[in-house]
Amino acid sequence: MLASEMPDDPDESFVIRCLTSGTQLDRVSAADHVRVGPGDDAAVLTDGTVLTVDAMTEGVHWDVRWSAEDVGRRLVAVNASDVAACGADPTWALLTISLPDPIDAAWVREFTRGVHAALGSVPLIGGDTTRTEGPIHVSMTLGGRLRGEPLLRTGARVGDGIWVSGVLGAASAAFHLGDPACMPALLRPEPPLHLGPLLAERGLASAGMDLSDGLATDLARLCAASDVGARVDPALLPLPDVPQAIEHIAFGDDYQLLVTSSQDLAPHGLTRIGTIVAGQGAVLIGRDWPAAWHHFQRSG
Repeated sequence: MLASEMPDDPDESFVIRCLTSGTQLDRVSAADHVRVGPGDDAAVLTDGTVLTVDAMTEGVHWDVRWSAEDVGRRLVAVNASDVAACGADPTWALLTISLPDPIDAAWVREFTRGVHAALGSVPLIGGDTTRTEGPIHVSMTLGGRLRGEPLLRTGARVGDGIWVSGVLGAASAAFHLGDPACMPALLRPEPPLHLGPLLAERGLASAGMDLSDGLATDLARLCAASDVGARVDPALLPLPDVPQAIEHIAFGDDYQLLVTSSQDLAPHGLTRIGTIVAGQGAVLIGRDWPAAWHHFQRSG
């Protein structure tokens, strides 16, 4: 990237563009074993393997409200959500953990309990352990196996309904308001891991992704990938029972499923919130989207 192309205030999207531009992305695109590279919830190989990785850092992704078991469960959940959103079932996991010296044995035991409880029958097949001079850092790579055609962000068509699973904004309500009824969504998210594989296997969705960065951000990404627009009816949004609930839909950490489809998905427990239209961008009818959260907050 030329110096003249450097943004004054680089953010997460700048980092991703740098890492996925030029010769490295060309090699991924040309690799005969890679079906889907950067740009979706997970990478997809031609043999039906789905791969994703997510990292969490103490003080950024969790604080004193989280137990070590919560951290372990959450690490698995955020990875499994990506794999399932592509239409795959998790099959194995790798774990990297960076710990300060001396090691807090009680924390490690509790974290391990959370990881294994969330993985269930999915085996932890390896990883790495290292020391850190800073906060605890954990990262998981999760592999999965497709049941049918992968759910990608690139298939939405004009006229499709926009559907979501679960309740949107509960994690934000817990984080910002401390609402006890919403706290499980923040501390121990439970993505609908059965839905993505089911929809993919039956060919019921045209596009899909998980809702990790908030509806405003993630729906806009799906629209950009599919070269379409979206109109969302605020009256249809499944929201938590908290004051000004709609203000929480852009925060993220929902780990629910966002899909588009020409079919009725209500029998599968999803809620229709709008329609895919010609054009660009995602519109919340009658009002502006609430402010979204970013990993790197812009200055100014």
